[in-house]
Amino acid sequence: MVQGTDNLKSYVREAALPKMTNDRFAPAIPPDGHKSHLNTLKVRPEAWRRLENIYSLENFRLEEIIIACSSHTNLTSPVFVGIDMYLPSYSLGVNNRDEATGETLSIPCPGTDFDIMYIEERRPSDLSRLAPWIDNLALMTVQRIIHLIQPNTHIWSFSLAEEGDLDQAIFRYYLWSLPNHITERMTEDARKSVQYSSVIVAFQPPWILSMQDIKEFAKCRSFPPFREPGNAFPTPLNSTNRIWAKLWDLCVRRNTPWFVLTSYNHWTFGMFSKGWTAAFISGVYEFNAYSPTITECLTFWIASAMRIATTLRFPKVCEEPPNSQTPCTVYDAMAQFPEAAVALALLDHNHSD
Repeated sequence: MVQGTDNLKSYVREAALPKMTNDRFAPAIPPDGHKSHLNTLKVRPEAWRRLENIYSLENFRLEEIIIACSSHTNLTSPVFVGIDMYLPSYSLGVNNRDEATGETLSIPCPGTDFDIMYIEERRPSDLSRLAPWIDNLALMTVQRIIHLIQPNTHIWSFSLAEEGDLDQAIFRYYLWSLPNHITERMTEDARKSVQYSSVIVAFQPPWILSMQDIKEFAKCRSFPPFREPGNAFPTPLNSTNRIWAKLWDLCVRRNTPWFVLTSYNHWTFGMFSKGWTAAFISGVYEFNAYSPTITECLTFWIASAMRIATTLRFPKVCEEPPNSQTPCTVYDAMAQFPEAAVALALLDHNHSD
């Protein structure tokens, strides 16, 4: 038997999340194709919420890029070198577990040679008992991987936000970032740089965020405009809109464009544009997905946010008023063709920030 650290590249490709069984007293999960109708997030239309358009990353070789970045597939282009150069196939000479911090490669790989000790978490009956499934498996494993491939990130970690939010019974999030006591001593520019490299991992239980709920979230392509009270044609926020509004508000408040949304059973990965008027979202991945695994996806997303992987850049869209005379970048000029803008952004090897 071998440790994950003996061949990190192979381990990341094999580390699919184990099945989670809910507690017998947990609410029932809606049947496939049905929404839960329980996602009663307390958000409402606001004039200051600027989100307008949502673009899919699903058709722009995102999965190929993730797989290439973890398996050294070249995709016939020299730009696809991203995180692969940091995922070794040789032994690192260290254990899965870091005894100094307690973090470890915790996702088991049954049917392989990898020897990963697995102790099943307590079956979830509410959001607080769902959190350890996400934290102790996906997040701890990816945190260990990032620290192994980039030791200078050792003070970065996932932490569960404690904000006393009105929706905390059905919506919580982890934040990949530096500890507050460090960022508080930073200059404003340094703090902003940390925020832009941080990632929010928001989660809801699968009886709230059902498979159909998260699919509709990922397929949403526009956000309703704000209408003043008394308008003859008000646009209330449906459950999908409320999730987008919740994430937008949270990311703007944290000044953190990168995010993940999960129920543990299903995962999707997204980011907001620099001007916060557009969002980009992946497809929906099941917990036990392969090629790529959730481990690959999440490692790639964290690495992209931190500029470790260089194959994914912020897609730029035109966020100036239609009649603005402000000079546009190439991306801005292509804003009327968002597919081209996204494709170019994904293939951009140079730092654009």
